[in-house]
Amino acid sequence: MPETISPSEIKKVVSLSKLAFSDTEIEKFSLEINNIITHFDKLNQLDLNNVSPTSHISWRQPPTNPDEPHAWAGREEVISHAPAVVDGYFIVPKVVDKQEE
Repeated sequence: MPETISPSEIKKVVSLSKLAFSDTEIEKFSLEINNIITHFDKLNQLDLNNVSPTSHISWRQPPTNPDEPHAWAGREEVISHAPAVVDGYFIVPKVVDKQEE
């Protein structure tokens, strides 16, 4: 039986992530995460001794994109898409409090 993740553990991660979810959502996440863990446990039980490793998920050649240089859009173009800019710098929300470090 694989380990499970309890709703209380999910609540802890949610709190550390500074997110807010209802108890119903927490229960749903717990169920979904535990279903994923159970699925991976089943995959880990497969006998793969006679299966050769592969580098791609299909036998066809993977698609490749040409690696060609192109002109940079420029600082002004990039900054024009930012939601907040001060003195030419992106402004982002603070995600870590000094108390949590």
